[in-house]
Amino acid sequence: MTCAEKPNKILFIFNPVAGKLNSKSNMLKIIDIFKKNKYEVSLQITTGKGHATDLVLEHGFSHDIIACCGGDGTLNEVISGALQLSKQVPIGYLPAGTTNDFANSLGLSSNIDKAADTIMNGQIKVFDIGQFNHSRYFNYIASFGAFTSSSYLTPQSIKNTIGHLAYVFEGLKDIPNIRPYHVKVEVNGEVYEDEYVFGAVSNSTSIGGILKLSTDLVDLNDGLFEILLVKPPKTALDLHKIYLFLSKKEMGNEMVTFIKASEATFYMEQQIPWTLDGEFQEGGYEIFVKNQPSAVKLLLPNK
Repeated sequence: MTCAEKPNKILFIFNPVAGKLNSKSNMLKIIDIFKKNKYEVSLQITTGKGHATDLVLEHGFSHDIIACCGGDGTLNEVISGALQLSKQVPIGYLPAGTTNDFANSLGLSSNIDKAADTIMNGQIKVFDIGQFNHSRYFNYIASFGAFTSSSYLTPQSIKNTIGHLAYVFEGLKDIPNIRPYHVKVEVNGEVYEDEYVFGAVSNSTSIGGILKLSTDLVDLNDGLFEILLVKPPKTALDLHKIYLFLSKKEMGNEMVTFIKASEATFYMEQQIPWTLDGEFQEGGYEIFVKNQPSAVKLLLPNK
């Protein structure tokens, strides 16, 4: 075999507990697809939280592609590891989670055959990544407030059984306890200070499978986040205004602040928990988020 014929080496990281598709038969099917197309596959199976990052740090540098099958949290761990390598290794994603927000933004298919084909034959594109308090990364969203806990409190078995509805049902339990938080946000040289029931720093057209932002508003590689701050509704009219923004993306709405920025600092009166790509993150009194432009290479379907 000549050097030109040498197969590309794929590090395949498989999360066996995320989503509905991650059975042993699907794992073997994906490997078979790779091998039939003359790719050399190194399989690694995750055993717990944070393991995917460790696997990338241990094995990623010596491979041409890092592929992962799991949910958005699995991809978060893989990218967090890839950012610590001394070279940019292209990442392929086989989405098998419950909502697959980031995959939807990227136009990735949940069909195994199509997703595997994208990894082998797709186009490489670079994307921004978010940095949270200089220590953690997020692929598409960091959020606090209403319903954010439902993503990490919902049991995995329930997520696998009823999909995105699991988040909705868990979120409904939070309604009696929803309360505003006093937050000051410094961004773009301005200060926004008020009571907010929800805040998000995102780089996605889909948030929680509920809020859809137009592609006219979101560019995943422009060096900017989309920041949302939602005030607590006190009247039916307030609630209607929030609904108008969420459903029709009406700008100029005093109930919802929408900002595009490369970084922001949040000052909290109490330590509120956040979520990063649906995973729990301990909060603090001061939270700094920064956009890392063109930080990662992802394999996407050819247009």
